[in-house]
Amino acid sequence: MKNLFAAILLLASGAAAVADTYPSKPITLVVGFAPGGGVDVVARQLAEQLSKQMGQRVTVLNKAGAGGNIAAETVAKAEPDGYTLLAENLGIVSINPYLYDMKSFDPEKDFAHIARTVVTPLLIAVPKTSPAKTVADFIALAKEKPGALNYGSGGVGNINHLAVELFASREGVKLQHVPFRGSAPAINELVAGRIDLIVDGVNLVQPFAESGDIRALALTGAARSNTAPDVPTAAEAGVKDFVVLGWQGLAAPAGTPREVLARLDAEVRAALGDPVLANVLSKQGTDPAYLGPDAYASFIAAEKQRWKTVVQETGAQIK
Repeated sequence: MKNLFAAILLLASGAAAVADTYPSKPITLVVGFAPGGGVDVVARQLAEQLSKQMGQRVTVLNKAGAGGNIAAETVAKAEPDGYTLLAENLGIVSINPYLYDMKSFDPEKDFAHIARTVVTPLLIAVPKTSPAKTVADFIALAKEKPGALNYGSGGVGNINHLAVELFASREGVKLQHVPFRGSAPAINELVAGRIDLIVDGVNLVQPFAESGDIRALALTGAARSNTAPDVPTAAEAGVKDFVVLGWQGLAAPAGTPREVLARLDAEVRAALGDPVLANVLSKQGTDPAYLGPDAYASFIAAEKQRWKTVVQETGAQIK
């Protein structure tokens, strides 16, 4: 009994020591998409704030490809010590399991989901040279020429891929998918007029709409955005039951000490509550939307069920 009690005290003191010393070196935040994309932009802003709070540098590492799966695999196989984290998003967590044949890692078992960080409505946009002035115009054009119009996304399985598939399915139109390695190159192609449509984060697309380089048609949120107050919601534009929000969160490898996860959760909550960071995010159209571990786990479960249904209904697949 004495030996058992001593072992318990040793474990408790060890956990306390971990919590007291963490972090003792720089932290890497792995992003599964190209620099300049929605996940990358938020991750860098969050990393900067966490660096200030935690006294250690949080550095963003971009490992784009396979809808974020390359980054996810990197983190899943990393040492579970809290020094390699994943900037996860809706695509990685709630869509990829139904699009990809997961063999290199288990998305259900290999991560500890720390907290949700932000939510972002998407913006439906076309090139400034497009004859479509409204969503109804675009739908009419697509129906006139089935399969002739295309759309860009930040990669197969991203929310900006599945959102368009859902839109096309609801409206009975056929569009061709052109995937890119991140949102930034897809938006650049829209500006150049080489793709016909994009549905991506308002924080990324709206600046180009404001400059006149593209034309914003509608938002996918339930309400208008302060970032784009003159842009109607999809419902106002005539597209019913099309509320789609991108979201992001933070995860660590499974097996990361609970004390470290608790510390990270507390730091994320504090960062999102910082008025300067919150104001920067809101001005970009990305809303701080903290959820702690338990609420985040329930949210993920609901999102996975929703997007599993979307994948099945739309027939979206990795080719």
